Amino acid sequence: MKEIKLYNVFFPVWFLYLLPRAWLIILPGNFIIDSLVLIIAMAVMKIESKRKFYKSVILKVFCFGLLADLIGVGFMFLLIYLGTRDDEILLTLLGFIAASVCIFVFNYYISFRKYEKKIKFGMAIVFAIVTAPYTFFIPMEWLHSF
Repeated sequence: MKEIKLYNVFFPVWFLYLLPRAWLIILPGNFIIDSLVLIIAMAVMKIESKRKFYKSVILKVFCFGLLADLIGVGFMFLLIYLGTRDDEILLTLLGFIAASVCIFVFNYYISFRKYEKKIKFGMAIVFAIVTAPYTFFIPMEWLHSF
């Protein structure tokens, strides 16, 4: 039987469990990244009342981003449970896609629901692409050196 290495699948979930202090870096880091993406997207899309817009959506964007990442990890675990274990890159890619789709859907239908379609779609697609869980692709052996 082929040995299966699932280093990518467990990041960041097991990492956060083993190193609870990592939450002190990851949560504010995600919030800062979400804030920067939102600020830049507001400027590019010429959103008026930037402060009001930011305050009305940032917590939703942040929380749904974390939820989407957890759903992506859960999807990978489900695939493993169902017996799809042959290719960890494929598992990681499918989890990444699931999380990205969730980011889009959550933002389009919830975070930005009050805004016109052009803004909802633009913001949702920007967040789905820019804040997708690229960390899923970090091999765990890279983290062992720290």
